Amino acid sequence: MIDFSKASDQVDHPTLLAKLDKLDLPAQAMNWKISYLSGRSHVLKCKGRLSTMAEINTSIVQGSGIGPMLYMVMESDLCTLSTMNTFIKYADDTNLLVPSNSDTGLTDEFDYNEN
Repeated sequence: MIDFSKASDQVDHPTLLAKLDKLDLPAQAMNWKISYLSGRSHVLKCKGRLSTMAEINTSIVQGSGIGPMLYMVMESDLCTLSTMNTFIKYADDTNLLVPSNSDTGLTDEFDYNEN
């Protein structure tokens, strides 16, 4: 079993926006989502020193009202190559179950779902 519990930290904003665009949302809703995901940055403080500002172009803000919906859009097209393998999806948690006797291994499943 593979647990994608930190998957919302790896959401690529351009990929997410492309998937949202396919939903044919009203322009105002799409523009709001673009604005929400754009222009975010962070600074790290360690031992009293601040890093330079870095742009955030991945992840979904956890604890936000829209976060679970954005994650569901991101993972909605995940599917398995083999009927023996199973994705279990719930809110911001996704698991891939691949039994030892499966005809398709993890590498093939990951490669298939990368696109």
